Amino acid sequence: MLDNQYFKQFLADKEINLKEHIKIDKLCTLDIDEKMFEEFADRHRSEATVKWYHPRPFLNAETNTQAINANWIGYNEHNTTETNWGLDPKHNKLLKEIIGRDNFDRMGIDPDETLLRLLEYMPGHCLPLHYDGFEGFKRLYGKGDSTRFFVAISDWDWGHVLQVHDNMISNWKPGDTYIIPAGVCHASATFGISPKYTLTVTGVRK
Repeated sequence: MLDNQYFKQFLADKEINLKEHIKIDKLCTLDIDEKMFEEFADRHRSEATVKWYHPRPFLNAETNTQAINANWIGYNEHNTTETNWGLDPKHNKLLKEIIGRDNFDRMGIDPDETLLRLLEYMPGHCLPLHYDGFEGFKRLYGKGDSTRFFVAISDWDWGHVLQVHDNMISNWKPGDTYIIPAGVCHASATFGISPKYTLTVTGVRK
């Protein structure tokens, strides 16, 4: 029997109500070449961070509580494995070069104080319901007033989905960009037949 009472109570304590609509619109479409990101991933695969969704000592208490609740109901290394690049300063710099300054201008952020992370999810894996703690960005830049962007890299395919509160986002094209508001729950998955490549961009808007 599924015991999701703890996760439900966490959401209730945070006054997160799925029945209340939060409007999420596409911000813009960046001018990108998806093949450049996929080639980057293949070229730097041996240097990637491979992780699954679970509590870690460098994350804050709320982020870890969300992970504990997710693990309790069945999320584990077999369904939440993520391969990513960007926390390494060398990778962050290279990803910024691929994006290009014009695209940072479209998002309205300064590339010199921006954290990019290229995320790869294989079929059958997901990032469970959560809201962001921005720990990586805060460690690098010491700033809390940041904005998180979701950027589609691979073209939308079978089973690729992003849910932001009550918004189901799909049918995207490479470069489609959405702001994920701070404190708003979201989840992402690929339950289809191809890898899902996306980019998270975190920075301070001008």
